[in-house]
Amino acid sequence: MQGKCPACNATFSLDVAFAVDAGRSAVLMALQLMPKPWGSLLAQYMGMFRSAGRALSFDRTERLLGELRTMLETQTVTRNGLTRPCPLALWQQGFERVLEQRDAAKLQLPLKTHGYLLEIVFALAEQAGAKQEKVQETQRRSGAQRNDYDERMQRSFLINAVRGDIDLGLLSREDAEKKLRDAGINPEVLDGR
Repeated sequence: MQGKCPACNATFSLDVAFAVDAGRSAVLMALQLMPKPWGSLLAQYMGMFRSAGRALSFDRTERLLGELRTMLETQTVTRNGLTRPCPLALWQQGFERVLEQRDAAKLQLPLKTHGYLLEIVFALAEQAGAKQEKVQETQRRSGAQRNDYDERMQRSFLINAVRGDIDLGLLSREDAEKKLRDAGINPEVLDGR
């Protein structure tokens, strides 16, 4: 049995119509199974690739989702040959910003590539990476200074303890020098009071 498209009057068999409807239902069901709000975000985002009055083919939908799949699974973003760590929360912010731009009529639709989304997500990942790097650098610096201070204090304490033991007759000069050498301190410090 043949059917006719109400828009263009093209003829097609009913099994094609059922396949298209089944494919559409499968995609919608898969999106609904995703954690909220991911299904809705992806469905709205994918709709931005569709021309007005036309459906997005399943082949194109699969290709577009496939381009994002690896980055979403590995929680990274790649743009202009550079890859950055990018947790799913940043991806979600990126999708939301693209949809906000669409709602504000600031995008030319339909989208041709993921370029705009990737620019936004990459910038978010760069900002997050810079913040994390700054925190790590601050921790490293304060930790290094603290460690350096602690080492100087321990060294000074040991030198003063050895000098006191020599003065009290608890250590001979040779034993004191050996104790300092074992601690990695030049024994000549005993001469410079």
